[in-house]
Amino acid sequence: MRLPLMRRLCTVLFAAAVFGAAGNPLAHADGGGEEKHHKNHKIVNINNGNSYRFQGVGSLTGNGPTPPPPPPTEPCTTGSQDSSIVYTAMPVDILKCSQVPSLGYEATGTAEFGDEVGPVPVGRSLTQLRVLFQSFGCGVSGTWNAGNCVTTPGSTFTHPITANIYAVDNSSGTPAPGARLATVTQSQNIAYRPSADPTNCTGSDAGKFLNTNTGLCANAIGQLLTFNFPAGTTLPSQVIWTVAFNTTHYGDNPIGEGAACYSTSPGCGYDSLNVGVYSFPGAPYRGTDIDPDGAFLNSVIPSTYCDGGAGGTGTLRLDTPCWTGYRPLGEIRAV
Repeated sequence: MRLPLMRRLCTVLFAAAVFGAAGNPLAHADGGGEEKHHKNHKIVNINNGNSYRFQGVGSLTGNGPTPPPPPPTEPCTTGSQDSSIVYTAMPVDILKCSQVPSLGYEATGTAEFGDEVGPVPVGRSLTQLRVLFQSFGCGVSGTWNAGNCVTTPGSTFTHPITANIYAVDNSSGTPAPGARLATVTQSQNIAYRPSADPTNCTGSDAGKFLNTNTGLCANAIGQLLTFNFPAGTTLPSQVIWTVAFNTTHYGDNPIGEGAACYSTSPGCGYDSLNVGVYSFPGAPYRGTDIDPDGAFLNSVIPSTYCDGGAGGTGTLRLDTPCWTGYRPLGEIRAV
């Protein structure tokens, strides 16, 4: 069932990206009717599902300072000692941490997103990229922010996602994607978030589910997705890692509204799939984050960028300095 015209218009205004003091494109952190556009798709720009909400909604600028990210649940402060890791922004027990903020691709018109990092040591052969995703989609009916999510336990959907590793071109003085060193597209199996839990999640947590890994109520389920690369790519001192996928209206080849899931009440799972962003204490735990205040982003919506799109849209480029505290959550492994 589609939203009435007036409700669709209101939700466009109500879920407009919130810009903090540094211009960071943020949307609401919790439920309560926060929706993006495109009919019945309830997606958020950056969403963390904890107890606070970002304030100052309904405008693209001038909404006051952005609240800090919530502190992670202890002991989410140390990285893995696995010797194959050459870069990681994620603590070893990240799936036991409280739900982190995340960037919604459909919500922000994003096709590709990632970060520029410095692997340590240099010169090893790439094997894997691991990225933390957050799935807000419901498997049967309802939506996360309406508080009526219904999902058959254990149900999943599959979606092709592309992982890329680029060289860094510093010739202009501003880091930019250089040659694509490695790319792989894999069909990933992604869980729908569990049904709303009216027994354990009540009051301000109503509509959420109890995450048994954290003991906290949450709006989304976190998943570490692994992308395996063929042998033969030697990692230089700096690279840009990204993940890219198509949604109903965005990506290199938008899927369109003809997909069967688009007409269902929860919509398509890939439209509710986000990439986690959070700067954990002490991170990165291996390697370096070249610009801790920036990320690499390809979006067709100008307001998604720190500079309001002044540096161009629809191309992968450095987006800085509004990502302070919101580091893309990726990990590179090599041998």
